Amino acid sequence: MHSMKEVNVEVLVVGGGTAGVSAALAAAEEGATVCLAEIGSGVGGVGTHTGVHVYYLGTHTGMQRKLDKEIQEVAGNLGGKVKGFHPEAKKIRLEERLAQNGVTILYDHLAVQVILEGKRVTGVVFESPYEVLSVRAKVVLDCTGNGDICALADAPFESGREWDGVMHAYSLPPRYLKEEAEIADFLNFDVGWVDSSSARDVSRALLEARKLLWDLPELGGDRLIAVGSQLGVREGRRIVGQYVLTLEDLALDRRFADVVMRCYSHYDNHAMDLANESRFAQIWEGVIGAWKDRIGCDVPYRSFVPVETDGLLIACRALSMDHDTSTAFRMQPDMHCVGEVAGTAAALCVQTGCLPRDLEVSALQRRLINRGVLKEGELVRQSAPWLTLDDDTREQRNWTVETVRRPEVQRRLIEALGTEQEGPAIWWLWKSGEKTIPLLKETLTKSEGKQQRGVAMALALLGDRAGAACLVRAVEEEALDAPPGFERFIPPRWIACLILLKELQEASCLEVMLDRLQRRNPTARLPAFSQILHVLHYLIAVSEQIPPDTLAKVKQAVYQLLAEPGLGEDWQVNMELDNSIRWNIEMTAAYLLVLLGEDNGYVILDGYMTDGRAYARNMAHRLKVRLLQKAVPQDERMEVQH
Repeated sequence: MHSMKEVNVEVLVVGGGTAGVSAALAAAEEGATVCLAEIGSGVGGVGTHTGVHVYYLGTHTGMQRKLDKEIQEVAGNLGGKVKGFHPEAKKIRLEERLAQNGVTILYDHLAVQVILEGKRVTGVVFESPYEVLSVRAKVVLDCTGNGDICALADAPFESGREWDGVMHAYSLPPRYLKEEAEIADFLNFDVGWVDSSSARDVSRALLEARKLLWDLPELGGDRLIAVGSQLGVREGRRIVGQYVLTLEDLALDRRFADVVMRCYSHYDNHAMDLANESRFAQIWEGVIGAWKDRIGCDVPYRSFVPVETDGLLIACRALSMDHDTSTAFRMQPDMHCVGEVAGTAAALCVQTGCLPRDLEVSALQRRLINRGVLKEGELVRQSAPWLTLDDDTREQRNWTVETVRRPEVQRRLIEALGTEQEGPAIWWLWKSGEKTIPLLKETLTKSEGKQQRGVAMALALLGDRAGAACLVRAVEEEALDAPPGFERFIPPRWIACLILLKELQEASCLEVMLDRLQRRNPTARLPAFSQILHVLHYLIAVSEQIPPDTLAKVKQAVYQLLAEPGLGEDWQVNMELDNSIRWNIEMTAAYLLVLLGEDNGYVILDGYMTDGRAYARNMAHRLKVRLLQKAVPQDERMEVQH
């Protein structure tokens, strides 16, 4: 047993990944004494250990521009060519910069306990093969990626999506030699699902990924160089902060007075089971068709501050945001920026002797402007929402919810319905609110074809049933057209209409959906498993309206579905390697069966409560809690939850 040693610093950064290194450097550059503790044996995170060594989207600001140039200079002294940045060059240069700024690095140190004084975190206890170490600090930054320090401090958090608790798909990129160019590339393929807060599930996921990657066609012959030593996790815990950032904030380019950075991406959700995503996500991707559209907004300081915990800042992808937003706000450049903001804030707290939640944001903004993270104009700019009609740019238009209600704009939007610009038009008609309904109803009676269907879709989003018959017709006729975009993530229009009929709880498609549960014509836009899940969720939404004489028929259809031997096995890894989503289909069907009065649904869920995959157990538990809450009075629901 090691005796506990104690170290005192001003700023403790836990996690040496993408955000953690930037946080430590920023805090040190701002004059604080800094300790950086990392569970592994190197810095850089997903770009150096997972092997995702290319930047996708995100904001390139602050220290990152200079760092990237320095990393390229180091790479020039190393052998071979690499797509993007050289991961070894990045590790080397980051360690050099940390040393130059006097940052103490602790490798192989696992955080096991936080030191609390009331609700204030004053340090963290680490274990390593060599020692048990207590690091006391005036400010602690959680840069663990999964919000581990916040969780140890009992800060409230959420994880996964609302329906089933499932987190974003994970990867384990192999690095290989591109035959035609002699350049080291990587393949960021999606393996499946993981509960990244469970060490056992991460272990299972690593083993599963390594088995699958041998079948990837890119790795044929002798081209494999290496496999990432760290799992490519895209989502973990999301800590509840003073403000929870939403995808709508990004879509509307929302402004915040306490802005400390900007984020930039698109709704980069790799999930192919859209029916399991949130209401907003289904509208954004399935109805608006905006999966690939660029989005971004101000990030408020409040999203860095845990709602109940003092002395601690969230400084990684566990930032306070909802699941939908986490699919976009996770890019490496944005995480570099998150770290720099948090490190600068921590040093300023030390200098002024205040807690992070009491920090004067205007003083932080001035420091961030000096560092190049913010621009002066970003403190006073106007929002420029991202979705446009083709002949407009964001700079020309600067639409707002108020300006799109002008008659001339409303006419332009309605004229765009039924065209390739229908998605943005529906979005802005929806955002216009109920005042748009009379004009839409008038147009409904005068229009036909795709434009009439577009009008019906806009009305449904506004909660109006006037166009329901038009939506039902599109579902019955199986309308296969779709907005332009990446077809893998843009479903056919009959699915968009079904999503909206589900919104209206319109049950007149019941017979058609029972047929679609059995009859499928899989396409790239709509694999069989995806259609099944859309139908099951529709049946769940209208379950209370199913006539008694149809109930037996619905139950029979669900049981027939569950008996299919290949159910859900068309879910694919990277669109090439087969996997299975049967577990999710079975539990969604089980939930429906319970609503229909079948206790067998509970039997199915109970079977998954002991499944070897943590994400499957999580889903079973979440669905059972939801069903039990439906079955008990309101005043007893909190007891069921616990």
